[in-house]
Amino acid sequence: MLTAYCYKLNPSPRQSQTMSDWLDRLRGLYNFALRERIEAYEQVKAPAMGDFCRLDNQGECCPLTCSVSKSASHAYPWKVDKEGNHKRRSAFEMQCASLPDMKESRPWYKRVNAQATQQTLRQLDTAFKNFFEHGRGYPAFKRRSHFRSFSYPPGVAKLNGNRAYVPSIGWLRFFNSRPIPEGYTVRTVTLRRKADGWYMSVRLENKAVPAIPTLQPSEVKTVLGVDVGVRKLAALSTGEMIANPRFAQQVERRKRIRQRRSSRKVKGSKNRRKAYQRLARLDQTVAQRRTDYQWKVANKLNRQAQCLIFEDLNIKGMVKRCKPKQDETGNFIGNGQAAKSGLNKAILDAAWGELKQKSMAVAAKSGHLVWSTNPYQSSQECSDCHFVSPTNRAGEKFLCESCGKLDDADTNASTNLRLRGMVELGISLDAVAGVLGKLGKSTPLE
Repeated sequence: MLTAYCYKLNPSPRQSQTMSDWLDRLRGLYNFALRERIEAYEQVKAPAMGDFCRLDNQGECCPLTCSVSKSASHAYPWKVDKEGNHKRRSAFEMQCASLPDMKESRPWYKRVNAQATQQTLRQLDTAFKNFFEHGRGYPAFKRRSHFRSFSYPPGVAKLNGNRAYVPSIGWLRFFNSRPIPEGYTVRTVTLRRKADGWYMSVRLENKAVPAIPTLQPSEVKTVLGVDVGVRKLAALSTGEMIANPRFAQQVERRKRIRQRRSSRKVKGSKNRRKAYQRLARLDQTVAQRRTDYQWKVANKLNRQAQCLIFEDLNIKGMVKRCKPKQDETGNFIGNGQAAKSGLNKAILDAAWGELKQKSMAVAAKSGHLVWSTNPYQSSQECSDCHFVSPTNRAGEKFLCESCGKLDDADTNASTNLRLRGMVELGISLDAVAGVLGKLGKSTPLE
């Protein structure tokens, strides 16, 4: 069984400066390796003229010695396996093999732990695998604000009480807020810099504890539909409403004041850096409160049912900016983006995607099932007679024009999601006991 614990570090000023320097150098390595992969792909797609595979180092292009491929073009491309067969190295292996030469040309990388540099290249390789195999975004160059962590592979770091040993840095003190259970071994250790200091994420494994198998649809006894929203974070098919605290909206005025104060400081001054650090800590506080609340919601949902049915929403498309509009003369006119910006902030503050991910994480530990279904016209369809009409809904009220059913619009939508998910999963309505509940106002978690 795998799990992860997060701890707040208490490093010395020297250790903190060392880790900050490492971040800058590892970010440069990540961007350099990404650029090398892009150039290699461009070289295969459109080879440069001449007898060279690279015009900057004039390396000869030979099928037996040149490592030109769609992934990498540095280092020796071949390796010998245990059986003595020659095989081509992967892009990750070729880039790792070029690290010694890079350290000779850039001596400042010698002070960075070798395993941390290899993990950075593995991070890039994972990003490419996610793009090609899982359809995620193409790997992008990292700015300083988007590269804040580095990792150590399993079996390297050690934990002893409230101290952790990481190579090339030494013993780090941390706040042992969550003791590690007996039988768990330390795997990957990640050090991350946030607004209020450094944190350590420890991945733990206990092979003696088997992973809980996920329930099969035929074994499910209770199903719960979840309709997410802005005014209410979630409306359940039981009629219960989960309130949306809107943590970002609570500190919006304070954040606006701090932004104005930060912008008035002299550029490059220490006061400006301190002002923006206070602003970053405010954003971190909002993120921590939201994360804590969503974990509680995820646990509550999994306690109520064995199967959760969510909406399959394109959140990225929902918060996308409106396309610009032009009149007949070519002048730009209003496109409604100013009015939509408030809705975008509310959607991002609710963080529906994170809620779904946390619910899936809790469900994996409980052996429960999480499913996503198409929400098309779920708020316009009657959950009793299945009559669909746009006029069935008026704001938050739902009144069916066919059978006269009166209900909350979000509760009706969550009931439809529950029924659709059961049909898609093949869950029999007779075999499901359902989840009882009362229709009430939005209430915080108990």
